[in-house]
Amino acid sequence: MASIGSPPHASRPGPRLVPRLAALALLTVLVGVLWGLAQAPNRAAETGGLGDSAEARQAVEAWETLWSELGERGVAALSPTASDASRRSAGDTVFMRYRNLWGRIDDEARLAFQLAALSGDPARKLALIEPLTQAEEPLIRFRAHLERARLQRRLQDFESARIAARAALAVPELPERLRSDAWFVLADSAWAQDRLDEAETALNTAIADDPGFWDARRLRLEVLARRLAEPRQRGAVCLDRTRRMIEDLGALPALAEDQTQFRDLADRFACQGTPSHVALALIAGLGYRWSGDTERARVTLANAERLRRRLPDGCERLILERVSGLLEPALAPEQRP
Repeated sequence: MASIGSPPHASRPGPRLVPRLAALALLTVLVGVLWGLAQAPNRAAETGGLGDSAEARQAVEAWETLWSELGERGVAALSPTASDASRRSAGDTVFMRYRNLWGRIDDEARLAFQLAALSGDPARKLALIEPLTQAEEPLIRFRAHLERARLQRRLQDFESARIAARAALAVPELPERLRSDAWFVLADSAWAQDRLDEAETALNTAIADDPGFWDARRLRLEVLARRLAEPRQRGAVCLDRTRRMIEDLGALPALAEDQTQFRDLADRFACQGTPSHVALALIAGLGYRWSGDTERARVTLANAERLRRRLPDGCERLILERVSGLLEPALAPEQRP
């Protein structure tokens, strides 16, 4: 008989009922979570499988913008500074790539630069240039540091080249185009020492400062091709590198005013008929297409499907979507899906 004041025995859950109630509560929570996930937008699908990071969304947005511009204007969309009347088609320093940047300098400094350029003795070159690194005029000071950096790079004294290039970048109040030369020396020195991360970063800055820099775009093509072959890169980075390669591929012939370079560049990245992954197949295919060799472009792009599983999945998927789009117009109507 129960004591007065205690609840009846029948109102308490039995020992077998408690685990069942806990399991039911857990199942209810799980169903709620799954329902919430089902209602959430599939952000990964929006970025082609690259994920939901800001990096992935930016990479896909830039990728789609590139193809939108190509669809509207063709390869002409990739021609930089086409309306810049001061740009020349060649020149390895900004003072030769563009007219009227040098301005007026005193005759003594001009003569020192000229004598240094004519001299075949590196020590004499340095002796002529060194005093100009202390000049009051920023353009003279910058040019002196830059020439020291270029000379040290040719001598393979990479550390001295980097120090001189950084000194050039430290000169204040200069046009961005001028700074691109110093960034290029930093990139070229890093490339020579297989420091690909430094080379890629410096080249991105050089080209952002001066989109008309042919040498920087040529070197970036080489650097990016090497970087795309590296394992363990993020899908967004892979897509971004592919986009930059396409931009450089389209820019180089326009900058050199020589459209035959499309074919030369395509041959280079086709690797004698066997690109190593889908990104290079796309690059080579576009090069052949823009050079007018539509059959070689079709064959190169058609072979891209065989190169799967060599790049991050999301990056590879988005590239192959574009490859399919480029191939589709070449198919007969009855062959199209």
